[in-house]
This record gives sequence, C-alpha cells and structure tokens, in this order.
Amino acid sequence: MSSEQAAGKHEKPMRVILPQLHHQIAEQLEEQHNIHPYDIQTKVIPVDAGYEVIVYFGDSFAHREAAYFSVEAIEKNGGELSGFIEKIGDTCKEVMIADYYKMMRPK
Repeated sequence: MSSEQAAGKHEKPMRVILPQLHHQIAEQLEEQHNIHPYDIQTKVIPVDAGYEVIVYFGDSFAHREAAYFSVEAIEKNGGELSGFIEKIGDTCKEVMIADYYKMMRPK
C-alpha cells in the first residue's frame, strides 16, 4: 500500500497501538541523533497484515516519513526497521537544522 492510499485512512497514535515500537523509535533517535521524543509524533495505520508507520517531525510537524512493516518485521525488530529509523534520524536532523536557521535569519 502506498502512502497516498494510506493517507485516506485514520492514523492512530503509535503510543497506544504499538507502544514498544514507539519506545524503540524514540530511544534510537535520542541515542543516535540526539532527537528528543517531543520533537517527533508517531502514528500508525493498520493495513492488511501490518502497519503503515508514520513519523512526523520539524516545525509544526510539517515533515513526515512513512513505511509499511509487517507485524512479523515489527516483532523481529530487523535491519529493515533500524534502517527506517536511521533514515528518519538523518532527515529529521537536516530539517531541524534548516528550521533553526530559518528562525534565526534576520528579518
């Protein structure tokens, strides 16, 4: 399922639906990228035999990264999931730095 198809469905807070995954994402981002849990919003959309995992970040949470993971992939906590979290960390860091410079720019 593509992100466009998933966008029409209701997002649910990951903290409620998949608390272990939310904790893992928040912890890995904080340890590896110094991105605090309050800098992101995590959501999921239940899809078939898995979840569309969506992470919002940046000024007003305007940026997002999304990927589909099967229930099995989430339970096994494999490299695919770690790669997604790493991608989020790199992108989020770039966005936060750009947002900071926009905010500090003289008007």
